[in-house]
Amino acid sequence: MLVRDIFRLSFHNLLLHKIRSALTSLGVIFGVGSVIAMLSISEGAKRQSLAQIEAMGIDKIIVFAKKPPVTGKDESDSTNSSIMERYGLTSVDLKKIGLMDNVKKIITLRDARQKILRGTRRVDLLLVATEPDFLEESGSQMVQGRWISQLDMKNFSEVCVIGRNVKRKLFGIAKGSIIGENLRIGSSLYRVIGIMENNLGTQFPVVNSPNDMIIIPRTTYKAHYGQGYSFQREGRSAKILRLEYDMFIVKVEDVSFIDDTAKRIYGYLEKVHNDTKDWGTIVPLDLLKQKEQTQNIFTIVMSSIASISLIVGGIGIMNIMLANVYERRKEIGTRRALGALKREILMQFLIETVFLTTMGGMLGVALGVGLSQIVTFFANWPTVYSLWAIAISLLISIAVGVVFGTYPAWKAAQQNPIEVLRAE
Repeated sequence: MLVRDIFRLSFHNLLLHKIRSALTSLGVIFGVGSVIAMLSISEGAKRQSLAQIEAMGIDKIIVFAKKPPVTGKDESDSTNSSIMERYGLTSVDLKKIGLMDNVKKIITLRDARQKILRGTRRVDLLLVATEPDFLEESGSQMVQGRWISQLDMKNFSEVCVIGRNVKRKLFGIAKGSIIGENLRIGSSLYRVIGIMENNLGTQFPVVNSPNDMIIIPRTTYKAHYGQGYSFQREGRSAKILRLEYDMFIVKVEDVSFIDDTAKRIYGYLEKVHNDTKDWGTIVPLDLLKQKEQTQNIFTIVMSSIASISLIVGGIGIMNIMLANVYERRKEIGTRRALGALKREILMQFLIETVFLTTMGGMLGVALGVGLSQIVTFFANWPTVYSLWAIAISLLISIAVGVVFGTYPAWKAAQQNPIEVLRAE
């Protein structure tokens, strides 16, 4: 019997039982669909989280100030509380770290902690004093106007750049250009010169996202508000806070030695700050490696769980094909009596199973892509489906057809034509 006749016979039988063929493929359809959806969601989450870490810069070390923990004092007792509170990073720290080997430059940030007014309305927004290099090193870009210049730093200009979210909160969505608008910060009036945007999801400690910042030149802040003093009210008590810098972005020259540089910075701060724990360090490259490893494990677990449905679908196909063999005993017996060989019977049933699983795999891919798009649309989660995942899913579906279809096909080929025809 010619091979093309075996294929024609197999497809003819599948078309005669369309509903049964469709139901047989359901397990593979949902199995492949779940694998594709799980992989795309997992890969999307992985890329998003890694992009946020990469946005901080793998060639940088983030050093930030934090309020030291209270050790044994009752803060409610005003007699035990000092009117002056001092912690965090200092100018001496900036100088010492800047002189270390492998340190290329340091960008400083300071939460200005000043009252911000839009007209007569006070707004609760983050005011940050920094320098021109921050725009590039934070992965942000200007969408309107201009960024802070060296001339602004030199002239102590009363100008500010606002983040995308700040613009929405202060001026709304409908308003057009807001360049030239004024904000009252403390006792001074600042002119808005630009709007910046960060699409990388950058999140810094202490100051968070650049999209939520109002940024002024560091020199202007120092000229107007001094070297880090600010008035803080905590409940009924009030304090004068002395904090020179909230964060250093330390850029290194050679990334291969970044761990050694981070250890030197850590050792210096631990020694100089006398174990007050008023500082912390983050190495984005180390975070990136740890997160990537965690996400890879998560992807493997998710794929394994989704693959179980493929195994269940394969078992279902084997059961249906075994029942199919029993129902078609008369056909098998007649063909064997007319001279059909065992291998031809085996090939016919195997072709039917592999075709069903392959078609189920293709439909499953479409289902998985559709589910990914639905998740992206309704949950606003990024999903990424790759060609290798689709190819592997299709190969697995074909393998399922071969593995779980071989036994029913072998069972069909072993039918004794004399006994089958006598029983019929």
